[in-house]
Order: sequence, then C-alpha cells, then structure tokens
Amino acid sequence: MKLRLLSLLAAMAVTSAACGGNTAGSDLIEVQRQRSGGLDVVLLSDDGTLTHGKDTFTVEFRRGDALADVGTVKAGATMPMAGMAPMMGSVFLEKGDAPGRYKAETDLSMSGGWTLKLEWDGPSGRGTATFAATAE
Repeated sequence: MKLRLLSLLAAMAVTSAACGGNTAGSDLIEVQRQRSGGLDVVLLSDDGTLTHGKDTFTVEFRRGDALADVGTVKAGATMPMAGMAPMMGSVFLEKGDAPGRYKAETDLSMSGGWTLKLEWDGPSGRGTATFAATAE
C-alpha cells in the first residue's frame, strides 16, 4: 500500500511538473530578466548565453511563479554601429508548449552588444521589454 501511494505521488509530481509550466525545463538557464508592468519577461537558453549566428532560446512571460498568456509577441534585434545605421538581426518567435512560453530563433551576424525588443498584445495586456544582450 505504501509503495502504491509513493508511486502515485511520484507520478503526480512528474505530471504536475510537465503540465504546470513554471519553467521551460530544468535544463534551461536564465540569461536575463526584465520587469514590465506586472510581468517578468525572462530569456532562457541551454547554456545561459546568447550566441551570434543562428541560435535558439526561450522567452517566458511570468506573473509571479506562473506563466502568463500575452498573446501575440513581436521581436526585433539591433546592434549599434559607430558612425553608421544600426545592424539588424532577425528574431522569429513561435508559441511554445504552454501559453506564455515562446521559442525564439535568431540570426545575429556578429558577436557583441545587441538590443532585443519584445512587444506583446493579448490576454495579459499590452507591453514592451528591451534587453541589452551580448551575443558571444
């Protein structure tokens, strides 16, 4: 009986972790976090960094410990260039495995300082967040 109870509790914990969606996974490391209104906007990656060239990372919108559905999200990346117009990078977002989680695919052509800007509009309101990120 105790073994069954322990097995049931373990199964519930695994199911809760898989479906609850507090984080994108225990293997992701927070790169950066910005507060916007009542939301935390969190960038997560496998190794805790953003990489120049083609890269992927996760964006989460959180209210407290829970993911928050922000609906439609747009993103852009620019790199300031001395005496020239800023260099543009590409950022493509798609909805992730839970509302409030998005997969980002980027192509940042150079290493160095990039500005990532996110804009959203949906059930959790409208907002923006700007990140000063370094692509390694």
